[in-house]
Amino acid sequence: MNLEIQKEVKDSVLFIKIIGLMDYSTVDSFKVEFPNNLNKIVVDFSGLDFIDSTGIGSILSIIHTASDRGVDVKFEGLNENTRELFDTVGVYRVMEALLRGGH
Repeated sequence: MNLEIQKEVKDSVLFIKIIGLMDYSTVDSFKVEFPNNLNKIVVDFSGLDFIDSTGIGSILSIIHTASDRGVDVKFEGLNENTRELFDTVGVYRVMEALLRGGH
């Protein structure tokens, strides 16, 4: 299975939809450019079939870069398994700390 990334910028919001398998074998295709004048990133996980620690690392990288640039990050379409995984490994705690100004 492959990884497909759909990206679209509307106004000052970058929409990213992740489709398929996001693991060590596919994560290299997950490159996110941060356009100028960006206020928010919305990551849609509704098409995600599987994510491993490598994929989570890529998501954390987006969160860190967004925080450094003062850009808000929002997740959509998380299934219960992915939500629990993100909670267990601390993705939400990192988001909260960084995006609330706690670099």
